[in-house]
Amino acid sequence: MKKAVTAVGILIGALSLACSTLTTAVDYDHTVTWSQFHTFQLADGTKHPITFTQKRIEDAVTGALNSKGWQVAASHPDILVYTHTVLTHEKVWNATSMGGWGYRGWGGMGMRTAQVTETRIPIGTLVVDFVNPKTQELVWRGQASDQVSGTGEDQGKIQAAVAALFRNFPPAPGQ
Repeated sequence: MKKAVTAVGILIGALSLACSTLTTAVDYDHTVTWSQFHTFQLADGTKHPITFTQKRIEDAVTGALNSKGWQVAASHPDILVYTHTVLTHEKVWNATSMGGWGYRGWGGMGMRTAQVTETRIPIGTLVVDFVNPKTQELVWRGQASDQVSGTGEDQGKIQAAVAALFRNFPPAPGQ
């Protein structure tokens, strides 16, 4: 019985991961020595239009960096962190066909109706940029995109996106 419950739990977990629409991409300057950076400061990027959602994004990024041993600096940070939020819509077309009568033999006739509908799916993209304040150069960029609710109920998705972006941060030397 215990094995069956465990198997069902694993199956549900695998299915929920398979249904995720979260996509991420990370790129960085491979010549940077990451051990020189220990402090950061949040800078003004492209803010989310809902202030408490922006706060959730900033808190998630701060928490992820703190968990990696980085500290917030009030002045003279090693890295400036810019967050950018982009909200778009993706169009999905659905076609349904119904009806029909007659037969399709020689010269047969029939009639069908079809309906095409357009659905707009809200997509949220979070971009996190690290800029070296001494050189003003971008040294790391993470991007995460996912379907969002559009109602402000996406706190869990923000946490998942930031966790995915910082999973392998900081980059290992030589990668």
